[in-house]
Amino acid sequence: MDRREFIGATVGLLAAPLAANAQQAGRAPKRGGVFRVPVPEAPSLDPHQNAGFVTQVYASLVYSNLVRFPAGPQAQGPSDYRILPDLAEKWEQTTPTTMVFTLRRGVRFHRKPPADGREVTAEDVKYSLERFRGKSPVRDRLEVVESIDVMDRYTVRLVLREPFAPLLNHLANPAHCVIMPREAEEKFKDLNNPDAMIGTGPFVMKSYQRGVRAVYERNPDFYLSGLPYLDAVHLEVVPEQNTRLSMLRAGKLEFAHWWGWLTPEEGRALKRSNPELVITTQMVVDMPHMWMRTDQPPFSDVRVRRAVSLAIDRSAWRESIHYGEGCLDAGPVPCAMTEWKLPPEKLPAAVRKYVDGYDPAEAKRLLAEAGFPRGFTTPLFHWPGFAPPWRSYYDLAADNLAQVGITAQLRPEEYGKFSTTTALGQFEKMAIGPFGAGETEVDAFLYENFLTGSPRNRSRVADAQLDRMLVAQRRELNLARRREIVHDIQRYLADKAYYIWLPMWPRYIAHPAYVRDLRHIGGYSLGTRLMYVWLDR
Repeated sequence: MDRREFIGATVGLLAAPLAANAQQAGRAPKRGGVFRVPVPEAPSLDPHQNAGFVTQVYASLVYSNLVRFPAGPQAQGPSDYRILPDLAEKWEQTTPTTMVFTLRRGVRFHRKPPADGREVTAEDVKYSLERFRGKSPVRDRLEVVESIDVMDRYTVRLVLREPFAPLLNHLANPAHCVIMPREAEEKFKDLNNPDAMIGTGPFVMKSYQRGVRAVYERNPDFYLSGLPYLDAVHLEVVPEQNTRLSMLRAGKLEFAHWWGWLTPEEGRALKRSNPELVITTQMVVDMPHMWMRTDQPPFSDVRVRRAVSLAIDRSAWRESIHYGEGCLDAGPVPCAMTEWKLPPEKLPAAVRKYVDGYDPAEAKRLLAEAGFPRGFTTPLFHWPGFAPPWRSYYDLAADNLAQVGITAQLRPEEYGKFSTTTALGQFEKMAIGPFGAGETEVDAFLYENFLTGSPRNRSRVADAQLDRMLVAQRRELNLARRREIVHDIQRYLADKAYYIWLPMWPRYIAHPAYVRDLRHIGGYSLGTRLMYVWLDR
């Protein structure tokens, strides 16, 4: 659909897939029950101030956005990022740089003081988006917005500096632009307070005992009539994965991970030990990779970067760890983003090898040509707390690099330092880790990872020709033309080796058989995943 087209929907239209799904299952969804999910401790409950996945797991149950992604039976797959109405019932792009949203009437905040169930208005939208633009670590995603104008009680207008294709996706992402009442901040000052979590979402935060449990109850005033079906959601603070798996096996949890994700090894083990569980597999948006200081020797030399890429035996990793499942090249566009991903087989063989090839002899030749016939030594920074298979990835990377003469010294860092320095390009030489779980817009993987000076440009890439292409794709509002630019970017990047892409594995998603209408959706939102879920018992 062209972005200039008028878009709108009604509650009845949104509810249609629900009725169809119930008919297909031969039974109507049941109301009631508690869905129990294991989570880490939340570092913050403020969804604007902390864009990390843990905060958003807690927050996404509570809040709504102007627009949203499909949920439950509406979703056509895990990377279905079509834009549907949420608090806005319709919107219109009146010019390439002007978007006008019309709010649903009668949508109310949760019945908690100080909002006390009052109606949501355009003033709340303006306040919330301005707060995001002032506090969020990813506030640059709305940097192109020049003004947020309240036209009347139910109409808000966004005026942009230039055309911006990612706008609606960013507004739908629950890690960004949730809508909240101003009076919550005025009363509590610090929104890192369970009493201050007041939204319009499917569940209401009732209590939070840190280190133990967060309890949410069904929102009786949710604007989608009849939803959610669950009476409550309990977030159980269980930091250790083996404990989570044991609790799932014992029937004490509905998930063994906050989004249900397991590795192939964990999923296969569950199939053997607990065949009564429902276990499905799918690729998710995520990007394991290595990054380097390309602005400093030795990684400023493209021959060295190519040698690093050719040293990684991706096929062997996939076979030994992931049972041959998944894809070899996790980037620069994640494998699960099939709408945007240029398959490596569509690249010329001469450059494809630097994306997913393995040639240690050629790697040694390139190193010698670059002045390192005996290799060199480099630190390899990482956070040891990432879930499996990351420990194996660190060891395999060091081993593969050693085979071509590069001594990679594993340097573990505590999470605070890793996430605020190394993951933002403030490190020396080389690092390894994931990026992108929860991201929903291809621009996050291209513009943000590669643009000169971008905070997330971990490899310190500075490429003027690439910058022009990155800017062009986000300004192009025609979907087909934008996709072609994105494909051109991937062709251009293939032999640059600014990042080293590693194999991405499928996620095994396990839950008891009584859990119905669960659909995995990309992004950080647990609320989206559970909105249509019901328990058949």
